[in-house]
Amino acid sequence: MLACALATLVLGACEEPPPIVGQSTPTTPEGPRIDDPSIEPPSSTWPAEVGGLDEELARFSTVDDCRARLRARTPTLVSEGIAELRYDAFFDDVCRSLAAVSEGSVEGCDALSTSALREGCRRRLALSLGRPELCPDGRLVEGRDPVCVAWAARAPELCAAASLADAPRCRAVLAGDAEGCARLRGGDRGRCEAEVARYAGALGDERAATRLPAPRMELELRAAGAEPERIERDALSRGVRLAPEGCRWRVALQRPQGERELRLGLGRPEASFHLELVVPTGALVPAVIPLGPGGATLTVTSRERGRLSSVSGAQGEVTLSRFEPTLGGAVEGTLEGTLRAGGEAIRLRGRFASFVRDLDPPDPACPAPP
Repeated sequence: MLACALATLVLGACEEPPPIVGQSTPTTPEGPRIDDPSIEPPSSTWPAEVGGLDEELARFSTVDDCRARLRARTPTLVSEGIAELRYDAFFDDVCRSLAAVSEGSVEGCDALSTSALREGCRRRLALSLGRPELCPDGRLVEGRDPVCVAWAARAPELCAAASLADAPRCRAVLAGDAEGCARLRGGDRGRCEAEVARYAGALGDERAATRLPAPRMELELRAAGAEPERIERDALSRGVRLAPEGCRWRVALQRPQGERELRLGLGRPEASFHLELVVPTGALVPAVIPLGPGGATLTVTSRERGRLSSVSGAQGEVTLSRFEPTLGGAVEGTLEGTLRAGGEAIRLRGRFASFVRDLDPPDPACPAPP
């Protein structure tokens, strides 16, 4: 937190997770506690005039020169605070971060002394070089930070992978228009406007014309003698990650962290499911993947008699109609099979569609689709 606050003063290097909706703020008789960590930082942590990253990189020459310029322009009050916090290496860390971005050095970013500065350095490196694979890990989704990926890929459509709190600033920076921050409030709006000023110039004018499929997950479950239960949810609205394992892609069709449970109308309260696919890197579409170990696995969790119980071992198949292993690429298909719960057989049918928000390349020796 300390490194984050200080880095924001100079380089805007830190991103904090959004506040929890509905979280109460502890109060004193005089009002909210100003030292409570749940209180959003004010927008005044950014200067009145935010310099562009591209301009900062153009001026950079050496770490020593950078340190000298910082000392010359940093107010005494701020320097005093840094000294009292005993972060004597702050100027050095900030300037080494700028040097790493200027030199295109991943190693330089990873050698910084705090995780906040390492993440911020990686973010600026990725967006300045246009290399999404350099982005730091996200905090609410598996894989890389979706906002960083969208900026580095110059792909406004990929802002759909960001959280509701982050999507407006993701799009505003790519549009280079601070008016896109208007729907945000307080510190969120100030941060968004500052990031437009800071990063938009470094992203250039080129934008990827990505067209994402409409995300959906539709399932129908039918037990013998019962009416079918049809459901439609937005579990895949923020995209999926392709994780290579040898010469296969592992794809989890689930909600992001904090949104993972998808409640199904199974006649049982608070039911959820998890579907995971394993797709060979050389697979041709349409491709049929068996439901079972080594292929696609489905787990349904339901609450019966006040207790949670999970059922797995579905038999059947998943048919991939589209599978495009690239950022923004489509992942679409259908599934059909049987799931047994005790002595009861439940027929299942469904379809899904989403887009790739993040991926790592497989081993170059692995077969690729012809």
